[in-house]
Amino acid sequence: MADFKLSMNPKNKLDGPSRVSWQQARVLEMQAEHADAFDTSAGTYEQMRASYREERKMWNSGGPVMAKTVELKVPCGDHEVGARLLRPVEDGVLPVLFYIHGGGMVVGDNDTHSLAQRKLAAYSGCAVVGIDYSLSPEAKYPLPVEECVAVVKYVTEHAAEYQLDPERIGFSGDSGGGNLSMGSILALRDQGFDTSKIKAAVLYYGGYGLGGHCVAGFLHGGAWDGMTEADLDYYNKMYLGDQDPNDCPYYNIYVNDLTWGIPPCFIVAAELDPLRDDNRLLYEVLTDKGVHCEYHEYKGALHAFIHYSKVMDDAEDALRRGAHFFAHECGLDPRN
Repeated sequence: MADFKLSMNPKNKLDGPSRVSWQQARVLEMQAEHADAFDTSAGTYEQMRASYREERKMWNSGGPVMAKTVELKVPCGDHEVGARLLRPVEDGVLPVLFYIHGGGMVVGDNDTHSLAQRKLAAYSGCAVVGIDYSLSPEAKYPLPVEECVAVVKYVTEHAAEYQLDPERIGFSGDSGGGNLSMGSILALRDQGFDTSKIKAAVLYYGGYGLGGHCVAGFLHGGAWDGMTEADLDYYNKMYLGDQDPNDCPYYNIYVNDLTWGIPPCFIVAAELDPLRDDNRLLYEVLTDKGVHCEYHEYKGALHAFIHYSKVMDDAEDALRRGAHFFAHECGLDPRN
C-alpha cells in the first residue's frame, strides 16, 4: 500500500488570532510592530539565526540577575559543545536543571532563551545549565541528543568543581528542547545512567512524535505563530533528513519504552498550539505507567508563549510553577 498523509485545507483551520487571550494578542501586536526589523524565513541559515537572535533581544532583557555565570566548553567526540551555568546564589551545593532551548533544532541558543533560564534558576533556587547543541540541518539526529548527553555527563562528573549536586538533576526545555529533554533522558537511561538522579522534567509545549498529526494539529497553527503544517514538516526534515521518525526512538519517543526510568514530569501545553495534543498524549501515557505528572494547559495561548513573560501572566505562571515543581522534587521549598 502506498504511503499517504492526511492533510487539512488551511482554510478549514480555526482563526488563531481571534481566539487568543488579550495578553497573547498584545504579544502579536508587538511582534508586528517590529516585523520589518528581522526576517527568519529567508537567507542563509546563519542569517536566519542572526535575525532570530535580534528579535529575541527585547524579550530577554531585564529579569533576575544571577550571582554567577560560567561559560563551559564540553568535549563531545571530535568537537566541543557550549553550555552556560547559571547560579542564583554564589555559595552552596545546588541541584542542577539542564535547559535545552527550542527553535525547531534550526535556530536558537542560550541567549535567545536567557530570560526563561534565569527565571527558572531564580524561582527554583537551583542552578541551570543551558546547552548550546549543534543546530540543524548541519547537525542531524541523533547528534544533538548525543551532545546533550555529553554535557549532562560532564557536568555531573565535575559537579564538585562547580558546587553542584550530581544526585539531584533535572531537564527542562521548550518546543524542540522539550523533545530533546525527553530524548536525552531516554538515551541516558538506555546507556545505563542511574535515572534515580533525574528528579524531574519540566517540559514546555514539546513535540514528542505526533508531528502535528492530531486534532490540534488540524485545527491550529498559521502564519501568526510559524506553526503551519509546512513549517512542522520543514523542521522535521531539517532535523531528521531522510530518516524515518519511527526509526528514531529519541525523537519519536512513543516508539521507545516509556514504562520505566522516567522522572516526574511537569507538562505545559498551549490551547491554540498544533502540538497541544502531543503534550496531552505524553501526560496520558506516563500517568498510565505510574509516573507522577502535572499537566497545565494555558487557555488562549499560542506555541512559544513562555518567551513573553514580560507581557503574559500565563508565561510567568508557567515558569514559576515549573521551577517550583523541580525544586519540590529535589526536596526544596522555594519561597519565591
